[in-house]
Amino acid sequence: MRRLLTGLVVLALFLVVADRVGVRIAQRQVAHQLRTSAGLTSDPSVSITGFPFLTQAVSGRYNRIELTTGSLRRGGVRLASLTVSLHGVELPLSQALSGTVSAVPVAALTASAVVTYADVASVGSLAGVSVTPTGSGVRVTARLTVLGQAVEVSTDSTVRLSGSSVVITAQRLTVLGQSSSLLDNALAGRLDLRVPIGSLPYRLALTGVHVTPAGLVVDARSGPTVLTTRG
Repeated sequence: MRRLLTGLVVLALFLVVADRVGVRIAQRQVAHQLRTSAGLTSDPSVSITGFPFLTQAVSGRYNRIELTTGSLRRGGVRLASLTVSLHGVELPLSQALSGTVSAVPVAALTASAVVTYADVASVGSLAGVSVTPTGSGVRVTARLTVLGQAVEVSTDSTVRLSGSSVVITAQRLTVLGQSSSLLDNALAGRLDLRVPIGSLPYRLALTGVHVTPAGLVVDARSGPTVLTTRG
């Protein structure tokens, strides 16, 4: 009985080790595939969720794979990071082990990209621009010339997605602690910002944007697609 128990423990440990080794091999293969299919400069960080891994590997289908890239530039603005969840990923075990992966079918993708407030401020041509979160919007502050004088102007702005850009629209403007409709009319559009996100990898389509302490988070998703190697 003792030998049987010992044998079962050893077998269990072997399966756990094999499971973890297998998941690392698959993650490397998927990372390379995701890098080449999107033309990234380095492999993204990849995590295959779910345990045990081996049952997913044998079937060749994974419920969810998470990836995170480093910073990348899209549409003229820097994305601090891009996090993508791949749902219903098909990757035969034989291809993963042999390194012969040429295409990865995926049922759906959801993603979020972070644009820091410093990068948001950099898209404008105004001097001394700063952007900070405030509730569901942002506060934009800049140095403008008003009646021949350089003054600091601030406004609480709304944030929305328009096509492939994030549009930041000034509401009530404040100069030297004062606000009026006259100021709003005189400086209309001066503190508005347009952040061009452009096209994201993996055929992701933008679906929304929201404000967080870390920056603007742009959401995206894609339906069924096949990630193929560019070369």
